[in-house]
Amino acid sequence: MGKNQLFKKFLISYFCFVLLPFFVILTGVMVYANQLQLKNDMAQNEKLASQVLNAISQQTSLAENMCNSILQNQSILNFFEKEYVSSPDLSYYRTTIYEFVKTTNGMSDIKLRIYLENTSIPMGFGIFFPMRYINGSEAFLSFYNSDEKSVWLDGNFDEELPEHQRLGSDDTYHYLYKIQVGTRLLGVIEAMVPKRVLAVHNTTEQEVPLIADGCYFYNYSNNSLSEAQLHSFTIGDSTGHTASMIYTRCELPKGPFNIVVISTRSQFTSVTALAVFLLFVVVIVMLAGFFSFNRRMIQDIHHCLDEMAVAIENDFNPSAGPPGFSIAEISKRRDEISVLAQRITYLLNQIRLLLDQKVQEETASREAVLLALQHQINPHFLYNTMEVFSARMELAGLYEESGAVSAFCRMLRYNLNTKDLMSTLGDEINQVKYYIAIQRIRDISFEVIFDIPENLLKERVIRFLLEPLVENSFKYRGTACPLQISISAKMLDHQIELLIRNNGEPVSPERRNELNERFKNGPVSVKSHGTRVGLNNINSRLKLFYGDHHYIQVACDGNITTFRFLVERRPKMPEEDSR
Repeated sequence: MGKNQLFKKFLISYFCFVLLPFFVILTGVMVYANQLQLKNDMAQNEKLASQVLNAISQQTSLAENMCNSILQNQSILNFFEKEYVSSPDLSYYRTTIYEFVKTTNGMSDIKLRIYLENTSIPMGFGIFFPMRYINGSEAFLSFYNSDEKSVWLDGNFDEELPEHQRLGSDDTYHYLYKIQVGTRLLGVIEAMVPKRVLAVHNTTEQEVPLIADGCYFYNYSNNSLSEAQLHSFTIGDSTGHTASMIYTRCELPKGPFNIVVISTRSQFTSVTALAVFLLFVVVIVMLAGFFSFNRRMIQDIHHCLDEMAVAIENDFNPSAGPPGFSIAEISKRRDEISVLAQRITYLLNQIRLLLDQKVQEETASREAVLLALQHQINPHFLYNTMEVFSARMELAGLYEESGAVSAFCRMLRYNLNTKDLMSTLGDEINQVKYYIAIQRIRDISFEVIFDIPENLLKERVIRFLLEPLVENSFKYRGTACPLQISISAKMLDHQIELLIRNNGEPVSPERRNELNERFKNGPVSVKSHGTRVGLNNINSRLKLFYGDHHYIQVACDGNITTFRFLVERRPKMPEEDSR
């Protein structure tokens, strides 16, 4: 594996799980901020459009109210109906109308004209005109003959007439309101609104708003508008935006045109761009510092692994390593890498100790094999010698002594046979009989009874189960005379129950409870408890071979002490069946 694989994986992981999510989140934040700014800009533009609409509505409402105020004066309506024929009418005309005209024309830049069906009323004051001055236009006749009471017309509504007959002008809007009493039409009131009156302050240099496609464009941006852009603003959504501008289109109630307000869309400023650039530089610097530090850390890991590889080649002995980067010097630091170096050093030391121990064990094993081969010679010499003694005793008439020596030889041969872990119950009984033969040369009165069914003699059991218990009975026989020992066995399901009873020294209740507790719950141990080596040895081997539920149970009934335990039946070996 290449030395830079770990660094590459770390670099990829950092890019995938840190750097990439950071830029994704940053991009998402910037997009969201841009959308939020756009939403704010559009709200501001709508607010500006509302202000422009209110300002224009004030002018159009003023024109409409001026026309309506005339019709509220009943004396003027009566004058419009009255036939003008005499001097009193002229006096009435002068006194009633003059002040009205003077006041009306002085209110604002909006001028009024009244066109009357009553041809007897003379023109005067630049406000009263006969209907023939206006009824030549198709747009006017269409309105006048309709059910509508009022209408807004552009200044060029009578452009189809000869120039000397035209009343309108391109820089004026006309508000027409019918003068009607009952069902009779008396004429029309006209309010002439100069287009400059509708000019709300904007940032461009034109005195009046741009007009196109029946819309007034109030441009509050610093951008000049092309005809294509103006047209797109009139047919698009009521509120929208382009890359650099935001527009809002409003309908003027009863007005002759719609209003489109245009403002500049917020863009990235130089300060914002500088902030983003500085943020990017900071991230790059942090990234460079981070990887510089972690590259040093990864190099330390590589030094530890390299020294470990060198140590493996040199019988697990660490080398000195380069100055400042040896595993011993790295271990002296106080960081996670030092812990790694310490663990590697500990591992190498433990492996070296295990190898040394393995060599020693192999050496000791070879020595044990040699000793075992050598000891095979000594028992044979001992058996032959003891058999010579037994034969000489028998020739001398010492028959009991000869039998005891012969029994001892058989027991010794059985005990020194270490290659077999298990034997048969019959062989265990024979061991007891050999022991009894030795005890007969002693001045002890005893009796041993065997109650073993014939079919159980070939059952396989672990060795040295019965003889230590019989020996224990002789040891603690007390004053019993004769000493009576019974050995019995019987089948219980798939187990064999073995009972060894004696009438020797009885076991006290406290001692019996202590023995039962130790045999049942005590751990398996090769250590002896007092002088009862045989019982502890048997109990430990029962648990090791048959399981923890197999242990010695001690019971007393008067002066009869009973030792009971169970062994599982094991399948017979093929050679045993052939016997």
